[in-house]
Amino acid sequence: MLSKTSRSHRRLSNFVEWIKPEPETREVIIKQAGDIRLAIKGHAVADGLSVLATPNSGSFAKHTGLRRHMRGGAEIEGQDVDLPFVVKPATADGEHIDELLRRFERYAAKSYPETPREVTASSVELQFVASKLNYDLVPMLLSDHPDYQLILKKDGSRRLTSVAKHTEFVKKRTEDSQALPGPVTFNECVRLMKWWRCTRISEKGSIDEVRTTLIELMCADAFDRLQVESTYTATLARWFAWLASVTARRLTVRFLDYKTIEPFKESSQKNRLWYVLDPVNENNNVVHSNWTSIQLSEFADWFASGRDALSRIMSHEQAGRDTAVDQLLAELFGNAVIAHGELS
Repeated sequence: MLSKTSRSHRRLSNFVEWIKPEPETREVIIKQAGDIRLAIKGHAVADGLSVLATPNSGSFAKHTGLRRHMRGGAEIEGQDVDLPFVVKPATADGEHIDELLRRFERYAAKSYPETPREVTASSVELQFVASKLNYDLVPMLLSDHPDYQLILKKDGSRRLTSVAKHTEFVKKRTEDSQALPGPVTFNECVRLMKWWRCTRISEKGSIDEVRTTLIELMCADAFDRLQVESTYTATLARWFAWLASVTARRLTVRFLDYKTIEPFKESSQKNRLWYVLDPVNENNNVVHSNWTSIQLSEFADWFASGRDALSRIMSHEQAGRDTAVDQLLAELFGNAVIAHGELS
């Protein structure tokens, strides 16, 4: 077992401090997000749209965000800031996602006419060039259940979810890890896994996207089964080994944190090859619906390669082969882990 003074653990400890959004960025986000909420809500209310809540959401609320960083020609995604707006339109026609997105784009244009914006499938993204921060304005509808909302889909369907419970899901595991001996925490492991995901995607295989939610839930499954070790190296080694098995065998990943309030619909999982189920609503499989056996096999190979690299790191470390340790860390996390995981 590696000690807390091991080379790889010290590098990863310093690196995870660096990949966090800078403290001043959090201060900017808190102020800017508050200003955006007020501005958008003002235009929405003037337009006859009731705004019932604007809950905190995304990696900012969960403390799992990354700093924005260029890696070669690719950009690490950086801190995402989701701004859900739980609304109540005056008419049924106003509840369609296309209509709501048109409205929110109009509110964004009035509030920030000089700020670039993009309409996605479920949000309006505001792109603040000066602060290098993007904010996703996400219209949602109130559901019949307290603390739950309805996400609107392009096909007209609705998906029950809970912004607060998704945040609570991650925060609880972070708090549980903080109660264990040692410096390793759940949310910091999520940051490392998200960064690792970006380095793998940049290698241009058959996978061009891996949802943050999928990474978070896989980390949660690993944590629930294995907890954390006294070092980041040992923790990630065990997590990668477990997740390599899960993905290769396509084991279903599910959680029992919350009671089911929406009956399970077998049709919602039709023709899917693998299931990682949303803890808030099991009818939501977060595995990409367009993934075929090719993508699933490549994803499994990612974890197997990570498992093998971490095993070799620990072997090299015990033998005192520092150069080999650094080379393998760079293969996993990019050269930034050496440049910004400085040894003190």
